[in-house]
Amino acid sequence: MLEIKMKVSENSFRELNDPLLNKKAAKYLFYVQVDDVSEGIPMTTNPRDQKLTSNVAKAIEDSLDSNDGYFHLKNRGIVLSAGKVDYDTQSKLVTIYFDDDDLHGNIDGGHTYRIVCEHIGEKLQQYVQFEVMTGVEDIIEKLAEARNTSVQVDEKSMAELANKFDPIKEGIQKMPFYNRIAFKQNQVTEDINNGKKLKMIDAREIVAIINMFNIEKFSDQKQPVQAYSSKGKMLNMYLENPEEYRKFIDIMPDLFNLYDRVEREFANAYIDTGGRYGRKKYSGFKDGKVIGKSKFGQHDLIYKVPEGLMYPIVSAFRSLIELDEDNKIYKWKKDPFGVWKKYKKDIVKKIMNFALSIGDNPNAVGKDSNIWDLAYMTVRLSK
Repeated sequence: MLEIKMKVSENSFRELNDPLLNKKAAKYLFYVQVDDVSEGIPMTTNPRDQKLTSNVAKAIEDSLDSNDGYFHLKNRGIVLSAGKVDYDTQSKLVTIYFDDDDLHGNIDGGHTYRIVCEHIGEKLQQYVQFEVMTGVEDIIEKLAEARNTSVQVDEKSMAELANKFDPIKEGIQKMPFYNRIAFKQNQVTEDINNGKKLKMIDAREIVAIINMFNIEKFSDQKQPVQAYSSKGKMLNMYLENPEEYRKFIDIMPDLFNLYDRVEREFANAYIDTGGRYGRKKYSGFKDGKVIGKSKFGQHDLIYKVPEGLMYPIVSAFRSLIELDEDNKIYKWKKDPFGVWKKYKKDIVKKIMNFALSIGDNPNAVGKDSNIWDLAYMTVRLSK
C-alpha cells in the first residue's frame, strides 16, 4: 500500500457522498499549493502518455509560470482513484491510500501533475485542484477513458475533416450500426422513426477493434492489449497510415458481426460448461429480463459482457487471418464463425477461469497479456 500526504488549502476540503447511496463510492475535492504537492502518485491508471513538448503541455506550463493566482480556476486539475482518503482537520493534511497499482492512481490530469512536480520548490503562488474518487474500481477503465477524451476527440474530429476515415467508411458503410458511429466530436444521430437520439459508438472503438486484427502490427508474441486499455493509441496507430487499412475492407463486416456473436453467446456458452454467469455482479442479470442491447447488432441481451472479457476473445480470431498476396487484402484462413461455434465453450471457460484466478475483475482481465495469449493460442490451434 502506498500513502501520499499533502497539505490542503485552508477551508477547501470537501467530501461528496454518492447520490445513489453507494457506500463504497465517494468523491473528495480540495486545493493544494504547488509546493505542497507530493511526488510519487502512481500513473499506470492514466491511459494517455504525457508528452511535455505538446502544445497542450506548453499551455499548462505557461499558465502555471504566469503566477497569476488563477491556475486552479483555469486548469481542470488532477483526478485520482484511491482505496481510501483521510483528512485531519487539525493539521490540514490529507492522506490518500493507493492499494492497487492497476486500479488506483492518476486517472486524468497527468500532464498537469508532471508539470506541477517540475515546479515544486519555486514558491509559486499557484494552487492545483485535486479530485479523488474511491469505490470506482469496477468502472476504472471506463472512467479513465471518459476523463481523457478531450485531446483524442479533437484528433478524431480533425481526422474526419481530412477524410482519413474513408477506408473504414468504405468497409462498414452498409453495416446497420454505421449511422451510430461518432466520427466527429459531439456527433449525434436521431432515430428517423421516433426522433430520439441513438446511442452512439465512438469511432476510436471502431478503430481499436479493427486494429486487433492487424497482423502486421501484432502477432502471437505481441498482443493488442492497448485496444482495450488505450483506444487513443489505437487511433494514433491508424492515423499513421489510414490507406493501409483498405486491406481490411473485405473482412471488416465480419469483425463486427463476430463481436456481436460473441457478445450474445458468451454467457450461455459459460453456463453450458456449468458456470453461473448470472451470479456475477457485472452480468447485470435480472431474472431473465432484457437489460440492454448488443453494441453493434442491437439485439436484446439478458446478460452484460464487459469489454475486458470480450476484447481478448474477439482479438484471438486474428490468428485466422492472412494476406491475399495477389489482391493485397486480408482474408480468412478459416471461417471465424464456424470456429467460434465449435470452440466457444472451451474459449469462454478458459477466460472465466482466468478471471476467477485474478479476483474475477474483468478490467484486470482486459489488461493482462497472458489471457490474450491464451485466447489467441486456443483459436489458433483450432482444427
